[in-house]
Amino acid sequence: MYEDLVERVTPSVVTIITKQIALDQFFMPQVAEGIGSGYSIGKNILITSYHVISNAEEILVISEDGFREEAQVIAINPFHDLAMLRSTIELPSLKLAKECKTGEVVLAVGNPLGLYSVSMGIISSEERAIMTPNGLPIYVVQTDAAVNPGNSGGPLINTRGEVVGTVTAMIREAQNIGFAIPSKLVDSFVKNVMKFGRYIRPYVGIGVIKLNKALATYLGVRKQNGLLVTNIDPNGSAYKYGIRRGDIILKVNNQEVKSPIDLLAVLEEMVGSQINVKMLRDSKEIELSIPVPGLST
Repeated sequence: MYEDLVERVTPSVVTIITKQIALDQFFMPQVAEGIGSGYSIGKNILITSYHVISNAEEILVISEDGFREEAQVIAINPFHDLAMLRSTIELPSLKLAKECKTGEVVLAVGNPLGLYSVSMGIISSEERAIMTPNGLPIYVVQTDAAVNPGNSGGPLINTRGEVVGTVTAMIREAQNIGFAIPSKLVDSFVKNVMKFGRYIRPYVGIGVIKLNKALATYLGVRKQNGLLVTNIDPNGSAYKYGIRRGDIILKVNNQEVKSPIDLLAVLEEMVGSQINVKMLRDSKEIELSIPVPGLST
């Protein structure tokens, strides 16, 4: 049923071998190797996970048909565990999906344990927040497709052959609980880098949670979609230009924001510019214009 899809997608997926200097148990330097996956988005650009290449002295890319080339790092985004590489290997590109739905069938393509393979599952949740080993929270989609060491950086593909996520982690103590960075954040990362030549992190200084029916009822508001501002930095541009704790963000640049992922994607694309924010405060809709400054990584 999925044979044609797999045949079409796998030539765009690569194995990534890294070499780095590490210390052994006697604190003597040695060369350690790591393995991960990546995929092409065209123009010799590859997407992978930041943690796959974070300490690499050398990065080797291997295509499905065996071509080997060294790759160079273009940009990194440790906040979303993403990295962009450049390789001279000509590969077909994969398209990034605009969204995914819980229950949607997906395929994880990559190199678990160094074995080039494909596994199938569904999207278990469109939105999760997990903590990275360096203590940073990241937003992910959850899947029950088998994900193992070596899958990191590889694509999670829908039945149309589009990337719905970049595999980032799994829970070792559980069966079939894997996570991927949603394609919306991959797309905003790519656009950010194309604009600045490197990744510039947006910072407006707010923390938000998704509004749902129970929370809306508790707050006494009729709106059931949007983002509730729960934390705000008084030194951030959001506070300086009028956003306050308890505000409900409804739209940014005339686009509905139904999850923190939606807001993050818009902010990454709009670094260095202004965003128009439509909010609800005390049952009244107000609009503000907020600058989006950036922080270099």
